[in-house]
This record gives sequence, C-alpha cells and structure tokens, in this order.
Amino acid sequence: MLSYAKWNTPTPEICVIDNSALAQQFLKHSPQTTEFKIASIKSPAIKTADCQVLVFSNLSPKAEQHLLDTAATFPSLSISTNNNECELGSAFCLYPRGASYAFKVNLDSLSQSKVHIDPRVLLLGKNMEDTP
Repeated sequence: MLSYAKWNTPTPEICVIDNSALAQQFLKHSPQTTEFKIASIKSPAIKTADCQVLVFSNLSPKAEQHLLDTAATFPSLSISTNNNECELGSAFCLYPRGASYAFKVNLDSLSQSKVHIDPRVLLLGKNMEDTP
C-alpha cells in the first residue's frame, strides 16, 4: 500500500500509535533499504509529530476517527490492524485471512487523508473483499 502512495517527502515517517512493541517489530523486520522512518508515539503527540502514516493497532474505530478528526495533520495516511469492518476510522484496515492478511479500504477516510493512492490498490482491496 505504502509504495503505491505519492509522498511529499523523500523519507515518509510511519508513526505507530500507542504500541511501542509493534514499532519495534516494524524496525526489526523492515529492510535496511527502506525509504520510511519508523517511530513509536503516544496519541497526544500526533498533533505535533510529522507523521505521513499513522498505524493504529489497539484503539477502537471510534477512537481512531476522533484522533483523525482532531489531532492528525494532513496529508497523512491511516492504517489499522484492529478495525475489521473499516467503516469508521482508518483508511486501510488489515485483517487476518487464512494464513495471511487482507485489507479493506474506507474511502471517506482515504479522501480525508489527502494522500494520493494508485487506484490499482483500491481495486486490489475490493477484489480481496469479494473473494471468499
């Protein structure tokens, strides 16, 4: 998903919200050649952080939406690992599907993000939802 976005900076920052263990996993498993910075921040710091990607993993969709409405600066893309319905909150929602993961897209949140995403990713997300 992230590689299909157009960023306004050469090194976008991924901010993992309220979950330092997940941020450490990202750092541990990210390739050395990654073009992203990865940081762990607390939700109150969203207003002052320079995050192009917000990763939520332990907040409710309603709490995600509240932070996106009140604290996020845009353009910033939101991703959740704890929002299976994806009707509120983050733009992209990852969920387990068999032995791997799939994703859903919240078009309202994606348009609010002001990040341009290649439409092929949106079609891929739609195809994932349609297949059993």
